Amino acid sequence: MSLLLPDRRRFLAAGSALSMGAVLTGNAAAQTAPAAAASAAPKPPGRMTFHGIDTFHGATIGTLHVDVARFEGGAYKVIKSFDTVPGGRSDGPVFEAATFQPGRYELTLYVAKYFASLDTKLPTPTFYSQVPLRFGIADAAERYHIAVLFGPWSYSYYRGT
Repeated sequence: MSLLLPDRRRFLAAGSALSMGAVLTGNAAAQTAPAAAASAAPKPPGRMTFHGIDTFHGATIGTLHVDVARFEGGAYKVIKSFDTVPGGRSDGPVFEAATFQPGRYELTLYVAKYFASLDTKLPTPTFYSQVPLRFGIADAAERYHIAVLFGPWSYSYYRGT
């Protein structure tokens, strides 16, 4: 067994050397690439998109109505409303470029109306009828994808990209 150790060590050393060579070659190539070319590429405009995912049915098979409000003058004011397309997504960006501003927002999802339109058997009154989601936009030059998982008794949401 001791005869195998030197061979194994040489093998590991050779593998490490080859790996390091690949890393160094990649780093050298990255350093020689002109930085101007990277900065010259146009940055896509900031935008916000939406995706509501029905966890009760396993897919968003109906139309979900959503109101978008922005916090202005001490209160949330509805500035836009939309219905999702099949699959639960907004039909394109909710906001993009100049229409997308930093600030505090609230999305209101009309989940009871959604489940009623599908004839989903739920108790009356439903556990909740509307779901308000509040979040902040710090940099309107970035992309925000608001993803919501919802069912008749629970919901969660997060920022995707």
